[in-house]
Amino acid sequence: MNENELLEIQHELQAQEKRLKYILSSKRRIQSMILTFEQDLAEQLIPVIDQISDDKAPIESSLALMICWKFSKAEFPKTEHWCSELSITDLEIRDQFTVTLKAQAWLGTLGSDELWQTPMCAEITLDPKTDGLKSYYIHFLSKGKIISLRKNSKHNVTVKQMQSM
Repeated sequence: MNENELLEIQHELQAQEKRLKYILSSKRRIQSMILTFEQDLAEQLIPVIDQISDDKAPIESSLALMICWKFSKAEFPKTEHWCSELSITDLEIRDQFTVTLKAQAWLGTLGSDELWQTPMCAEITLDPKTDGLKSYYIHFLSKGKIISLRKNSKHNVTVKQMQSM
């Protein structure tokens, strides 16, 4: 690579970082990103539900990105958690619009390189009118706590101690 190419890459990275900071400074812009990733996830789920494909990799990728953005909104203005990746261990088609899944997720906290593996379960329902997601419940068992992310519920995120379980 020559010097001009390196400078071009550096400018591109700086522009991406500036755009990311801009998006993360507003709950409305974060919600827009969440809707984009929800749409991507719905597109990945449709062939699996219709039994056209059994490839889980695109679902894993879209779901991990959506979870990251959901954490950004739920923990706004200071995001603590993020999802590095996840691996689906079980995916069940409940009906023509709903899937349940179990996975292993790798969570981390911002500002730390530490990742920990945690079990995750989710129920995701597609909206037949919009080809997006109607609702979802995503639960992580993390360090003795249950972290839940939700769509179409009064609370977007909850953290409960594992005392009564």
